[in-house]
Amino acid sequence: MRADHDHARALDDRGMRPLAGAVALTGIIFFAELAGGWWTGSLALIADATHMAVDLLGLGLSLFAAVVSTLPADPKRTYGYRRVEVLAALGNAIALMVATGFILREAWARWAFPTPIAAAPMLGVAALGLLANLASAAILWSKSRGNINLRGALLHVLSDAAGSVGAILAAVVILCTRWYEADALASAVICVGIVATAGWLLRDSVHILLEGAPPHLDLEEVRSALAALDGVKEVHDLHLWSVTQGQEAMSAHLVVSDGREAASVLKAGRELLASRFALTHVTLQVEPEDR
Repeated sequence: MRADHDHARALDDRGMRPLAGAVALTGIIFFAELAGGWWTGSLALIADATHMAVDLLGLGLSLFAAVVSTLPADPKRTYGYRRVEVLAALGNAIALMVATGFILREAWARWAFPTPIAAAPMLGVAALGLLANLASAAILWSKSRGNINLRGALLHVLSDAAGSVGAILAAVVILCTRWYEADALASAVICVGIVATAGWLLRDSVHILLEGAPPHLDLEEVRSALAALDGVKEVHDLHLWSVTQGQEAMSAHLVVSDGREAASVLKAGRELLASRFALTHVTLQVEPEDR
């Protein structure tokens, strides 16, 4: 019974419940905007619905990653499965960019050959989409800090909200001026937001997969702090990386002066790294000065 409770808590900690809520809301609005775009002839609504279809795939992938990331480590995956979250974020970024290409191609065709649009229903559907996107963002917000998987899902939802705003503005312009090109223009602006969102997510995902140093930690500051420990003469082979966002690891070799007890240096080093840098997954190797 205890194990079941711990597993459920782990799933909640990885954001499974907020993700499930966001999937449900996004699915409802996807079908509403797709039907609304077909009914009104609005490319902006269809663009946003297409974006939401990609988001449904991305949110589903994020939900799957949240579940898989709670699996324990095994002999083949000694760090466990937490990095699946980073792979999900990378997949989301790529999917967003692919969807953008299709939308831009259609937007150009609509700009060159404008078609009449039923702006009033378009406005209503877009407003409904905006409310649902804001609700999904509120659900994901509290859990998204320090979790790249949930941050990717949140960025999806926020870019959807921006798309809904674009569709609303286009509908208002068409209602007031009958300038149907506004629909294609709004679609292109939506695509700019999608590309920006995907770019941030792609950059952060690749950085983690390349085992780059966590952005909130300065390698030289960590090196200087360790070198300042009593008895430490040199710090080399220092590495900082993230298994996933919020789970950092570090390894280093410490050259210590003759006569210094290795155990005391290791203890001081671990205490320093935990208290000052919040680094707890640490591997330190002590080497004698004359090596």
